Amino acid sequence: MTGVVYEGYPTDAPYVVHSADHWLFAGTGVQPGEAFDHLVGVEYDRVTPEAPTPARLEILAHSPLVCNGRRRHADSAYYTVPSGAGVFSSGTMRWVVALMAGTRDDGRDHGMDGRTRTFVTRTTENLLRALAEAPAAKVRPAPRNNVASVYGT
Repeated sequence: MTGVVYEGYPTDAPYVVHSADHWLFAGTGVQPGEAFDHLVGVEYDRVTPEAPTPARLEILAHSPLVCNGRRRHADSAYYTVPSGAGVFSSGTMRWVVALMAGTRDDGRDHGMDGRTRTFVTRTTENLLRALAEAPAAKVRPAPRNNVASVYGT
């Protein structure tokens, strides 16, 4: 059970924040519905509600897109496993590219800007600090199981 799985290629879409109050987004200042252009691409992943997922899977971003003529969503999600370890999936191949967006060293940034870089960098730092401190489930709030409410199932 992975929760988030590969779904399609190619796409280019904004990353849309859903759970802005999640601890991963602390210090970013994001609001629900806030978007970061071009952060979803070129492949994307999503939660498939009709497939098995971890019991407490929280969708953090739910980004509408079009891929090969089909309207879908890319999802970022977070959950913890019985050992307490935290699992984060960005749902996009461009997450790592965004760490360099808007800099002279960005190579091909796909139109992402410094605002996107700042958001992705802070979110990644929050994740790495939490995972380095202890098993995430021991030091961070439990994920809220919001799959049914996000997907309306």
